[in-house]
Order: sequence, then C-alpha cells, then structure tokens
Amino acid sequence: MDKVRACFLGHPLMGSWQIRAQQIASARPWWRCGTRLRPEDVLEHDLFCFVKRPEPSRMRMLRRLGKTVVFDALDCWKQPEDGLACNTLDRVREWFRAWFAGLALDGVIFANRTMLEDLGDLVPNPITIYHHFRPGLGPIEVRPRARVVGYEGEPSYLGEWHAIVVQECRNLGLEFVVNPPDFAALDIGFAARAGAHGSLMAHRYKSNVKLVNFIGAGLPCLVNDSDLAYRETGNEHVRYFANRAELAAGLAALLPYETRLAAHRSFLALRPQYTLEAIARHYEAYFARLRAQRCAAEAHR
Repeated sequence: MDKVRACFLGHPLMGSWQIRAQQIASARPWWRCGTRLRPEDVLEHDLFCFVKRPEPSRMRMLRRLGKTVVFDALDCWKQPEDGLACNTLDRVREWFRAWFAGLALDGVIFANRTMLEDLGDLVPNPITIYHHFRPGLGPIEVRPRARVVGYEGEPSYLGEWHAIVVQECRNLGLEFVVNPPDFAALDIGFAARAGAHGSLMAHRYKSNVKLVNFIGAGLPCLVNDSDLAYRETGNEHVRYFANRAELAAGLAALLPYETRLAAHRSFLALRPQYTLEAIARHYEAYFARLRAQRCAAEAHR
C-alpha cells in the first residue's frame, strides 16, 4: 500500500475533532492534524481531510495544486436547527445536495452506512468509516449485582428519556448517572436521543460513538433503536428500546449476572474491529485508493 501523507483539518473545540482528527492522525507518523492550513502543510502532504467543517476556498486551492481533498461529513449540519428544518428525507437530501455542491472533493467519508445509502450518490467516492472506541479504554469488570446505569454525553440530548430512565432505574433499585468519571463505575451503559436533538438527521446519521465505547469496555448496554448507527454496529447482545415499556423491560433483562457476562464477552469479541489501529487501516486504504485515482487522472491530462 502506498504511503499517503495526510493532513487532517478542523475546529479544535469539536468533540469530533479529537476523535476523527487528533486520534486518527496519531495512528501514523506521516499523518498530521491541525486547526489551520500552513504553507508547509501544502508542501509536505498529499491529501487533506477536512473534518466536519469544510473550507470551500481552501479545498478548491488544494485541488488546483493537485492535492487530494476529502471531507469527513460527520455531524456537519447545524444542530439542532438544520435537523428541525429537514424533517423529511427529501428535505434532507435537498440540504445535502446544496451543501456538497459548493465543495471541491475527491471523496467523502460518512459516519454510518445509512448516511452513505441516503446520500452517497451526491458525492464522488463515498465510503463509510465507523468510529473507533476511545484509546486507553479497558474492559470493565462484570459485577455479580448490577447497581449503576450510565450515560456519557450532553445531558440535554436525552430529552424526555432522561426523566424516564431515572424513574425506571429507581423502580429496579438502580442508580442512573450522567458522565461518570470512568466506565469501571458502571454496570450498564445507556444511550438515547430525543427532543430538539432527536431529529431525522440525528437518528439516521449520528455516529456509533456511544455504542462503540460500550463495546470497547465490554459494557452491557441499552440503547434507543432510533439511532441507526447502533443497529448497524451492534450485535444480538445489544438491548434496544423504542418506548418506555421496552426501556423498563430492557433494564430488567440486564440485571442477571449471566446475561451481562454474555454481553460483556460478545462485545470483547467485537472489540478488535473498532480499535484505533483497525479504523486507521480503513482510512489508510481509502486514502491510498483516492490518491492513486488522482495521480492517474493527472497523468492523463
């Protein structure tokens, strides 16, 4: 495989920047990430991957210089405003058609398969690359008795599910915590999205990041089945819920030690697919393919 010198660009305050730029770039010594395009970057790199926030004028300039330009379309819409406005799939496609039309691109990375299936025809060389789990995240210990259910993320994104899961946990003698300091403190992971942030775009195109961290930790979990990335990357041991009754039943089903241990072991079997190194290899292969295409096109001019 040809070594492609890639530079990842984006905004330093975004969570996606840490995951899809800093961490991915750290996987290869010939990759770099930065928050601005420096003259030396243009000289030293073959490919430029803009994460979440595109820079149309710089993209055009880089392509004129013969560089390969990629856009990682993770969470690229304005949230929650664009999600609320685009409440049908036709409106979603119209929004993205206009968005992509202004970008000079060789390829687009989508965060899940549903996004690729919905929008892949609007861009050149589309691909799905899922998230890796957080580096340094180790497997939890499965305790004989489940005591704590935890959610990691912005609390307001839970919407009406927050009050519901708190009450259903109390009914079962469980404690619900938001943003625990360590997954080791948890027995069951929880993920859901509702309210203004539970839009069609969000449910269809948000990444697998919460579930993949549960997988990385071997943490038994209960997740809202509206987020399609969880359906794409989960296995038969992921518990899904669509309403309050299913949420309560899902929590109760995860109380037995044997059930949680089986989930834990099955997640650890999936874990190698979602390490930073495994996901970096997907980027590397994709970058090599795009760079080869670009070089071939330049040679025929």
